[in-house]
Amino acid sequence: MTLSSQDGRGRGEAGRPVSVAIVEDHPITTESLAARFAGAGFSVLAPAPRLEDLDVAATPDVVVCDLHLPGLSGAAAVAELHRRGLLVLATSGVATPDEVLEAIAARAHGFVDKAAPSHQFVPAVIAIAAGGHHISTRLAGFLLDDAQRRPLSRDEIDSTERDLLRGLAQGDLMDELCAEWDLSPPAARRHLDRIFDAARRRRRLHRPSPREAEVMILIGCRGLTYREAAREMKIRESVVADYLRTVRTKYLASHPEAPPSIAPSNAAGQWARELGFH
Repeated sequence: MTLSSQDGRGRGEAGRPVSVAIVEDHPITTESLAARFAGAGFSVLAPAPRLEDLDVAATPDVVVCDLHLPGLSGAAAVAELHRRGLLVLATSGVATPDEVLEAIAARAHGFVDKAAPSHQFVPAVIAIAAGGHHISTRLAGFLLDDAQRRPLSRDEIDSTERDLLRGLAQGDLMDELCAEWDLSPPAARRHLDRIFDAARRRRRLHRPSPREAEVMILIGCRGLTYREAAREMKIRESVVADYLRTVRTKYLASHPEAPPSIAPSNAAGQWARELGFH
């Protein structure tokens, strides 16, 4: 959850309404969020059912973006919004932990489950508009599990940050945790910044390299054979196989639920689709 240092209404530090854009292809969800944001005093831009429909000239304070969209989607959509200089609150009702963490790695500043009550989106957007982060109960569990399974060799989150994640994952409020541990709002924000920074570095370590991504697209998405992919990349078939084996190793490291016997080409295809490769 976020700190409640704001008044809970959709106003920025200068007193102007926080502006929010919604990129969501389900009208019922869009209408519910738009009504909630408008009721909280936000300035709500015209919703877009696809990222491609979002006005490129729009400069909302925060974009609430579904991770499963037609067209550009998932982490790729978050990365595109970040490239435009926009702050993103990711949301989804069906995204896997890996998809959510990839969105965080792509510079989303928070995640709220689409099934959560719409009022939970308001403090998340206020915090992100103010330059902070939002950790929902579900995201806290993902971040904690990721840190436990793939610890960084340096600059890992510390014990206080792990305790924060544990508390948030149990449903505690950040304000309650700060009061219990005598943490000031600035100190708590620094801890959240460190948590997000470590999560992004952790994911980068396990992300496919550009050449591995190329193999994933050629074989996993386009269905080329090893020989055809090797010809297109101007490398030997054995090198294509090496790339795929590495992709499979990275995929298994970030997908503990995947069967260890998964074929490299299948791992490449599944991961490519998750990451929004085309």
